Amino acid sequence: MNREEINRIIKFELEYIPKGPEGSLQNKLRFYYVAYRRRGISKGISRDECLKEAIDKIKKEHPKFNPKFDREFFKIPRKGFLQKLKELIRKQR
Repeated sequence: MNREEINRIIKFELEYIPKGPEGSLQNKLRFYYVAYRRRGISKGISRDECLKEAIDKIKKEHPKFNPKFDREFFKIPRKGFLQKLKELIRKQR
């Protein structure tokens, strides 16, 4: 796949991650998504995994970040009660 094709794919996928105000974490998410997705396409990593990686990177520094993206297009499950409980237990150790 050439660079032009990759750019077209990423541009299409970015339609499902809305822009935020200038300098916002939402825009940082879009920036990271492009970087992870470019690498992901060449390695066969799904768009869902690339977005999750980008979200995780931002949440390391900003745990309360609430990313906006089309949950029908990107199949990333929301954290449920058990996942949150598991994280709380890990933090207390």
